[in-house]
Amino acid sequence: MILNHRLTRITVGILLVALATVVLLPGLTGFTSLDGTVNARFAVINAPIDGEITRPAPKIGTPVTEGETLAIISNTRVNRAILASLRADHRTAVERVAALRQERNELVRFRDELAGRLDIFQNATVASLERELRILQKRVEVSRAQDVVAKVDLDRRQELESKGIFTRKMVEAAEAAGAATGGELEISNLTVELLRQRLDAVRQGIFVLGDGQNDVPYSRQRQDEVLVRIGDLNTRIAENEARASQAAQQLAEEKRRVRSLESATIPSPFDGVIWSRSIVSGSNVVLNNEMMRILDCRELFVDILVPEVDYDEIYPGREAEVRLFGRADVFKGQVQAVKGSSAVVEKDSLAADEPETDERNARIRILLPPSALSSDFANFCQVGRTAQVRISKHNLRLTQWIKGLWFNLF
Repeated sequence: MILNHRLTRITVGILLVALATVVLLPGLTGFTSLDGTVNARFAVINAPIDGEITRPAPKIGTPVTEGETLAIISNTRVNRAILASLRADHRTAVERVAALRQERNELVRFRDELAGRLDIFQNATVASLERELRILQKRVEVSRAQDVVAKVDLDRRQELESKGIFTRKMVEAAEAAGAATGGELEISNLTVELLRQRLDAVRQGIFVLGDGQNDVPYSRQRQDEVLVRIGDLNTRIAENEARASQAAQQLAEEKRRVRSLESATIPSPFDGVIWSRSIVSGSNVVLNNEMMRILDCRELFVDILVPEVDYDEIYPGREAEVRLFGRADVFKGQVQAVKGSSAVVEKDSLAADEPETDERNARIRILLPPSALSSDFANFCQVGRTAQVRISKHNLRLTQWIKGLWFNLF
């Protein structure tokens, strides 16, 4: 029979050897995974304020560019009570400053008027004292002349008394008249000196009474009161200006806060594609509620599973070849991260599910460089698609395989 023919047996043997080689060679020369998944992260866009969507959001699958407006939120129910209160406080402080300044200006004018009145009074007092001083000086001259006459008359009478013409009584009368004129002259000199002192004091703004006490005119008293009031007004003006400035700062900050709550424009954080959305035009949103998700195609990667026994052979930085299932194109990748079989799986921010397994398989993440996949927004950058990954071995490591086999047997 032909099956027992030697050539047939040789051919079958060669085919079996070739089949075994084809089956075992990929495992000996590298690591191959057929259940990889193209994956990427997405950005969750939350509502920054409460309000209503006034502009329709892009539909799912719509490419968006960085800075492009995704949605506009309008809120007509913003609490403006604090803004109104701060505006009233600021207006009150400004009006109070204006009123106090007006009062101060009136008091300054009144102070100037009192100063003018005081100057008039002082000049009039100086002129009056100067006239009195001149009159007293004339009286001093008269008293001095009378004193000279009295002295001459006394000398004459004393001479006539010595000759026996005048009696002693007449001489004594002349002596008394001389003493009186001398006293009046001294009094007049003292009065002139006192008047000069008063005149000098008045010229310096000090009004002295005859008994030696200070005489403060009404204008000077009122002027002092006005100066005290002006100082008090300056203090109150400074306080209200500080209060108005503080209220203005708080008012500006509150205006910015109200503006930020009245309306919000949500821009796209990067170039990507709308992955999902939960809003439409006219829908109401609440602060921090999710509105949409944007797929980030700038960093695509493939998650694969390989037996954990090969964990040490695959490390970050190793090159890998990635081929999408059903396509002939091969993409170069690089191992980004290696995790053990019991590591926690990241799910919240990934667009596709990571491969699930019940066996002891290491989780390998292959980072894909920027390529045509990164801009294939119409197909969501091929996220979720199955991919085949192969990582070549540097050598066969037969010694390590035999040691592992020996450890498992014994």
